[in-house]
Amino acid sequence: MSDLSAENPEEPDKRYRPLPTGTHGLDPEAVKRDQRERLQHAMIELIAQKGYPAVRIVDLARLAHVSQPTFYHLYADKEALFMCAYEEIAQRTAQTVMQAYSIEGPQGQRLRAGMRAFAQLAVADPEAMSLLVLGAFGAGTKPLEGRRRALEALEAGIRMSRDRASSRDPNDLTVRMILGGIREVTAARLRQGREVELAPLADELAAWAGSYPRQLPAGLSAPAATPPGAGDAAAIEPSERARRAEGRLPSGRSEMPRQFIVKSQRERIVDATAAIVAEKGLAALTIPEIARRANISHQTFYEIYDSKRDAFLGAQKIGLHQALQVAIKAYEDKRDDWPSAVAAGLRALIAFLASEPAHAHLSVVDTFAASPEAIEIRDTALHAFAAYLGPGYELSGGDGRVPAIAAEAIAGGIWQILHNYVANDCLASLPGAAPQITYMALTPFIGPERAAAAATA
Repeated sequence: MSDLSAENPEEPDKRYRPLPTGTHGLDPEAVKRDQRERLQHAMIELIAQKGYPAVRIVDLARLAHVSQPTFYHLYADKEALFMCAYEEIAQRTAQTVMQAYSIEGPQGQRLRAGMRAFAQLAVADPEAMSLLVLGAFGAGTKPLEGRRRALEALEAGIRMSRDRASSRDPNDLTVRMILGGIREVTAARLRQGREVELAPLADELAAWAGSYPRQLPAGLSAPAATPPGAGDAAAIEPSERARRAEGRLPSGRSEMPRQFIVKSQRERIVDATAAIVAEKGLAALTIPEIARRANISHQTFYEIYDSKRDAFLGAQKIGLHQALQVAIKAYEDKRDDWPSAVAAGLRALIAFLASEPAHAHLSVVDTFAASPEAIEIRDTALHAFAAYLGPGYELSGGDGRVPAIAAEAIAGGIWQILHNYVANDCLASLPGAAPQITYMALTPFIGPERAAAAATA
């Protein structure tokens, strides 16, 4: 007897309609393929409903109309199913976008075709596309690695097609910038249930992407995002906050004011949280480990934070706030010359991240595996950064030549470049990428020549 149950009359979704039961003469491989597809659809739907950690195998089997023994015959565990579902979405998206992008014609026409194809996918299946661009909170390191591989494969395909008429510079970050911007614009709307906006935005995003020349100006090649040598990290100056933290208070009784002691304890917790997550991953974060590294009692931890989740969010808020403040100060010092102000702000931001590797990893990389609240905190920082690109519209002439989505896309693209360097433990190389990042922030507003001059000044 087949383990496939009869079709549920209350289930209108054809994705979960099982094949006929009994003696049907179907190819066993076709039956397995059908079961896998139903389980993958069920995984996508349940993640959207309740989040990855809450998805149970019994729920997956029930929704997909397969038995639990069949589940374990097809997949080793929940994570294996997740990875297969994610890879299927990534492959389908890459094939659809590349097929549209690879048409013969001008670059602008190809960009519009690729963007429209991507937008259509997002509108047709927002749950699957949300999984592609956002990943799944709490899914662990393997899914994050799968997401990285999928995006890098798409980037490589577009790079090959985009640069087919010109020499390829492996350290040209333009394609990563464009994909990062598209990803962030898409993710923001999918999170808020506004995927219908993506189709009208496709041409705007294509116009923004088309503002970057296919040939990077001389002197702007970025260092490769490869891990530094053993001696490179030692050359990075620690931040002012990190130097201050070196003088932490000793444990035990103290005659210092209570508010001073609590501030020191909070900073110890924040640093311990960032260090644990950077070294071992979010799943390894525990309150006993935080307390041990911060040299505080469990009671002291609970006096400051209610949970390890709150400690993570606290560390993220502090890290992003300080990074943004450093960038804003550098920007304000050169406010009268907007291109120079943007360049100074970006250099300061990148230098700060390089000087705070643990906090950079927590804020830039681990956010995607944490929680929706972590994404909201990150988005607030991105919106604040994008606001400082606003004067660029007026500087461009204010004639509508620069699409309205440009600032949001640029902020998202820069975030994804930073993510790549931080995730690959290449913070020592990141300052060398500052000129090219600055060039890409300015080019849509003032053109490539002026942007290159400001970036290399």
